[in-house]
Amino acid sequence: MPKATFFNLDPEKREAVLQAAWEEFARHPFEQASLSRIVQDSRIAKGSMYQYFEDKLDLYLYMVELAYEQKRSYLKKAFALKADMFTILEEYYHQSYLFARDFPFMHRVINNFWDSRAPALEAELARGKLSRSQDFSGFLKEARRKGVVNPLLNPEAIFFVYHAVGRDLIEYFGDEANSRFVSDVLDVLKYGLQAREEGS
Repeated sequence: MPKATFFNLDPEKREAVLQAAWEEFARHPFEQASLSRIVQDSRIAKGSMYQYFEDKLDLYLYMVELAYEQKRSYLKKAFALKADMFTILEEYYHQSYLFARDFPFMHRVINNFWDSRAPALEAELARGKLSRSQDFSGFLKEARRKGVVNPLLNPEAIFFVYHAVGRDLIEYFGDEANSRFVSDVLDVLKYGLQAREEGS
C-alpha cells in the first residue's frame, strides 16, 4: 500500500504517477514492467518513488486493487438483479464489457495480473483465485438449491468453464449482434451440447 507521503503529494503529481503506472502495467506483465519507465514518464526522481511505495510489487498490487475497486462498482449492478443465474451472468459479462470500454488500462492491468507467471505474485494469485472461487461457489450453491443448476455437476468444473469463457466473452459485447452471440454462448453453457427439440 502507498505510504503517507504518496497521499500528501500534490494531486496533479499523484495523478501523473498513477497514469504512468496504468500505462506501464497495461502494456507489460509485472515481470516485464519497468519502474524506471514509470518514474521517467511521471517525471519524478527515482528515489522519490521509494518514498511513496516500498517497491514495484507494492505499487503494482495497489494498482490491481484500484482496478478491481472500479470494476466491482460495475459488477454490483449484475448481482443486484432479482433474476435467475443465467440472466445475472449475462448482465455480469455486459458490465464487464462496459468496464473494459470505460477503463481500458485498468482492464488490461487486471488481465495481465491473471496471466502473470511471476513468482512474486504467486501468493496473491492464489488468494485471488480462491476468493473468486468462493464467491462463485456461493452464487452457484444458491442456484443449485433453487433447482436452476443440475446438482450432479461438479462445482469446480462449472467454475472452470465460466472462468475460462468469461474473459473472452466480454470482447464480443458492443453491439446488438455481438450481444446476441454472448447470449448464444451462455445458452450452450446453460443447456450443454445435448440434442434438444427445436424451440426448447
